[in-house]
Amino acid sequence: MIEIKNISRKMGNFGLDNVSFKIKNGSVVAFVGDNGAGKTTTIKAIFGELKLDSGEILIDGENLFKNNNLSKVAFFPDSNNVPLDIKVHEYLHYICAANNMNKERTDLSIDNVYRLLELRPYKDKKIKELSSGWKKKAIMASVLVRSPEYIIFDEPTANVDVESKMYFMDIFKLLSKVGITILITSHIIEELQELANYLVLIKKGQIVYSNDFDKTKEHIMDVYKKHMNEPIKDLHILSDLYNKKDKK
Repeated sequence: MIEIKNISRKMGNFGLDNVSFKIKNGSVVAFVGDNGAGKTTTIKAIFGELKLDSGEILIDGENLFKNNNLSKVAFFPDSNNVPLDIKVHEYLHYICAANNMNKERTDLSIDNVYRLLELRPYKDKKIKELSSGWKKKAIMASVLVRSPEYIIFDEPTANVDVESKMYFMDIFKLLSKVGITILITSHIIEELQELANYLVLIKKGQIVYSNDFDKTKEHIMDVYKKHMNEPIKDLHILSDLYNKKDKK
């Protein structure tokens, strides 16, 4: 289990304010918030890319950044955050080498992700030459080739076609079925509704909701509206606008 415990970081007028929640083993955590709410900043903190003012991040009770614990966690980045001018096969070998995988494990793992993601025909293509959907699959391959215990996905199905989205949904379900712990940020609530069993809402750098989620009985949008929604305060302005239009 990963525990984010009371982490704070002030950055001008924005920051994380005493953020705490748990990523339980085997769970699929939907991490939901508006643009600028603190989702990406929290993820950066998890991977040590952000110096915290206070708080700590633990994995199975130990500091995440000690004893090679961070090797258990993988991040699925945006397409713009991977080297685009490299062939898929070279990139996967690079990832394996960076994670100290021997040749036997490297060859087996790469073969497995090629078969799982149907990526072999594209192995000699540069990542920048792939369509959005195949780029995402190449990035997925670079994550799965390590066999991590925890995977954090940041908008994994953004800008891909319907078929690729369906393919990714099947991959998420398969990962969950074999016990991989997942955290997903996404603005596509329908996808999270289908996958999540734990829900975390963040608003203006603060966690406003964190609890188990039963997709058969609850709806993320209902929870969101209860804890996050701010009604339009000056709705009468719109009425006045249209009333004036009618009078002309």
